[in-house]
Amino acid sequence: MTTLKDIVRAEKEIISVGDWAIGKMARTTFPMSKSGEKAYRLGNREWRVIVFRALSLDCRLLINFSARLGQYQAWLGVVSSGDTKILAQLEYHPTHCGWHVHAACDPIASVPAGIRRGPWIRRLKRGSAYLAKRPFDFSRSDALAAAYRFYRMDKTVSGDLL
Repeated sequence: MTTLKDIVRAEKEIISVGDWAIGKMARTTFPMSKSGEKAYRLGNREWRVIVFRALSLDCRLLINFSARLGQYQAWLGVVSSGDTKILAQLEYHPTHCGWHVHAACDPIASVPAGIRRGPWIRRLKRGSAYLAKRPFDFSRSDALAAAYRFYRMDKTVSGDLL
């Protein structure tokens, strides 16, 4: 059974790299059926979605950050029947715990679609230790680089996708 670790370690084929945007995104960009009637609200955060394939699975990586608030998120999901199964959330919040990861440790087949958090998600304390020592200035390039490093996108992506 395929797991988050398998996807992170796998070769990835980039399908599309969305433009940076601010604020609300269309529901189809990163579908989350259980998030209510509206698309996931990002406030005044800058965000971008990268669509890729790994292990014959359609995946999406949502990167969003707010330099003003000093907050960052990079969510990895697998598309499932027009919805998204959230497998991991790399996050930074200066007000509590700094860099940390919420990850689905069970097989992907058992992760429900459209829900960000639940008992299948565990907070990993050591999951992002190597990021904690790196400077992060909340620029678009740093936001993309952190996600690419953590999800091992930098191992398979060539060229400048900033």
